Amino acid sequence: MNKIKPDTAIDRKPRTVLALIASPRTLGNCETFTKEISRHIPEVHTLRLIRLTKLRIEACRACYGCVVGNDCPIRDDMEFLLGEIANADAIIVASPVYYLGANAIIKNILDRGFLFFSILERTYGKPVILLNFFGMPGRVGMAPQMLETFAAFLGLSVKASLSIKAALPGEALMTKAGAARAEQLGKALFSSRKIKRKKGCPFCGCEIIRVAGKAFVCTVCHGTFTIDTQGTFVRKKVGGILGPPEHMLLHREWLRGMKQRFAEKKKEIMRTIIPYKNEGEWIEPG
Repeated sequence: MNKIKPDTAIDRKPRTVLALIASPRTLGNCETFTKEISRHIPEVHTLRLIRLTKLRIEACRACYGCVVGNDCPIRDDMEFLLGEIANADAIIVASPVYYLGANAIIKNILDRGFLFFSILERTYGKPVILLNFFGMPGRVGMAPQMLETFAAFLGLSVKASLSIKAALPGEALMTKAGAARAEQLGKALFSSRKIKRKKGCPFCGCEIIRVAGKAFVCTVCHGTFTIDTQGTFVRKKVGGILGPPEHMLLHREWLRGMKQRFAEKKKEIMRTIIPYKNEGEWIEPG
């Protein structure tokens, strides 16, 4: 497989910045803060916005059709969304925190993530800013990890991943510090710099980890690291999940192999599962 270079669309002018707003609230923090960022992007650009909560994104049917090269049988707004992402030069994703996670529309999209393979060569390396807005102090939960997973599996280059305390509409911009933060992000989007966290996975920056014995495993890139006596994160092992497209597309090859394995073991699988077919009573809304 030939190596794929980062998308060079950002060399064109004017540029297109796509804002994915995962909030149903008109002129809420997700929308207004994103638009303030846009005001400070020095490059000539057009801001296009999609309110994700208005899209019809159905559940994946686990048919593996897209994995083997067929069109997805679901006719919803996923094709529209992926087309807009692929055509953009940069992306901003903004979501409120609902019950310690990002808006559920983000998970709906992630569950259809096999379709990301079809645009990965066009999205790889494009800059993205990830924004989570929360209300109660410290109640961020797993929301950042959800947006970072979205960015990672599209091969996007995360310029910043921020959790911002702001519950009331426009609250994120009610202080000079908030406005300055938006300005900083706007100037960083197409630049070579990244706004890094002080603490996080030493491989990808994610702050949400699993404990694995005496080590820690990042929940996004799955890199393994430890903490030395000075409190510094020490890399131990690369997770092997993320990388250039030719590496990430190995996931698709593994899935294709699983489909073949299913065919080979179909008789054994049926002998195992059929005895459970008529047990229990399925219930549905009246």
